[in-house]
Amino acid sequence: MNDNLNVKILESYVEIDKIHDNINKKMFDFITKANELVELSEDDYQIEKTLKLNKISLKGYVLDSDPCVQLSENNITNYSIDELKNYLIQYEKEYNNECLKYLLALALYEQIGQIEELVDSKIDLEIKELSKIAVDVNNIINADKSEYEKIYMNIKNQLHNNNNSGKLDEKAYNICIQILNDIFNYYISGYPNIPDEYLYKEDDLQ
Repeated sequence: MNDNLNVKILESYVEIDKIHDNINKKMFDFITKANELVELSEDDYQIEKTLKLNKISLKGYVLDSDPCVQLSENNITNYSIDELKNYLIQYEKEYNNECLKYLLALALYEQIGQIEELVDSKIDLEIKELSKIAVDVNNIINADKSEYEKIYMNIKNQLHNNNNSGKLDEKAYNICIQILNDIFNYYISGYPNIPDEYLYKEDDLQ
């Protein structure tokens, strides 16, 4: 029975790790394309520290564009991203005005949404799998931040007891602790940040 539990934890970790790798690939792809937009926009767009701030920045960048200002002047403000993409392509043809940078900004905006969905699905899977060993992990979902430390220590103690009793072997125990830390990091800090080396710094101009 114990061996079966340890195997299941390892199998779960393989699934979680696949999602984690996918998140890292999409983040790297986002940063690469975001750097292209920095150049195309001649620094009008800058890569922000968080995904949320990048969403706000990208949205603002597109809405401040000539095509979107024209839409606004015509009292057209309610449109989907796909409708806006089509409009930008038409605008480009009609006015012979390059809209590639705005189309790229929209693609980046959508990519952030995909990253957020992947992170959410990874955390959901981690909670689901860890709850099979420590049911208290479900308490994090609706808990107040002031309760996080207490919930965390309760779960860690449960895992420690399972390890001491032989129910969890050392490898499975370490995986569970890693998953536990990942869940709580998400609830405390949110989505992953953009690494500092990709952010604009005024020092770069000096």
